[in-house]
Amino acid sequence: MNEPKWHRREFIRLTAAAAAGASLGAAQRNINWGLGAVTWTAKATGPIHWSQICPDVQEAGFDGVEPFTTPNLQVNDQNMNELADLLPKHKLRVSTIYWGDNFHLPAEEQRLLQECHRFLGYLKRFESERLVFGPPPPNVEDEAAAIRQTAKVMNAIGKIALDEYKIKTGIHPHVGSLIENPRQIDSLMRQTDPRYFNLAPDTAQLWMGGGEPVEMFEKYKNRLVYMHYKDVRAYNRGLRGYMDNVIELGRGVIDFPALHRILKSIGYRGWITIDLDNARISPLESAKVQMQYIKKVLEPIYA
Repeated sequence: MNEPKWHRREFIRLTAAAAAGASLGAAQRNINWGLGAVTWTAKATGPIHWSQICPDVQEAGFDGVEPFTTPNLQVNDQNMNELADLLPKHKLRVSTIYWGDNFHLPAEEQRLLQECHRFLGYLKRFESERLVFGPPPPNVEDEAAAIRQTAKVMNAIGKIALDEYKIKTGIHPHVGSLIENPRQIDSLMRQTDPRYFNLAPDTAQLWMGGGEPVEMFEKYKNRLVYMHYKDVRAYNRGLRGYMDNVIELGRGVIDFPALHRILKSIGYRGWITIDLDNARISPLESAKVQMQYIKKVLEPIYA
């Protein structure tokens, strides 16, 4: 697989400028805060560009952005080049890339083992240290076999990522996917090597999948490598309308202070991305609301 066609010297100059421009305080914090592109892309009626996102992320006081494999803002050379130009201007970094694919299909295994170098190449150039997997769809004839194949492929990619790129990988359990509930998460984690593959949970997805986020964080605290903080406002598990129930931090039922205390107990250092699919106000105003909660409630626990 050919790597992105960037001039390495120019990229190093750009990323160095971004790092130099970032505040010293952000560099010293245990937690760096990112914003997922989904807040902008989920409601877009057509293609969207990083130039529409990065100014809002900077103005809201976040440290970085998270690209993901979505049709209207694809993870490709064109969009990654645009992002590379914008990062130093807005004093931002890339937290991770979220890669969703058919990891459960044996026929796709060789393609995936080649395709991973493209995503890992982007991350290496952005000096990012995490790659996050989005689970495949749930419509399988044999769940055990599908999870077994998913574990095999993700573990193999995780080994490539660590050995060749010094990047750690993790699964992002997702409601309505093959890896949704605690039983499925446990099965995948048992079948993978913690040296190469870990957990990158989303708090609202854990809840909607029937799990208790605090319990899951505690259970897998030594395999947490990245996470999404997302709140959900419904108190029942029979949620109808995913987009109607996700909400800004502190306005729902997730116990973020308890999660933050777990992170402090293990000395977690890295990224937490706010990944809100449905901002009922503008993406910028939503981001500001969430940063206010972060600064008021979470940073005093574990900055």
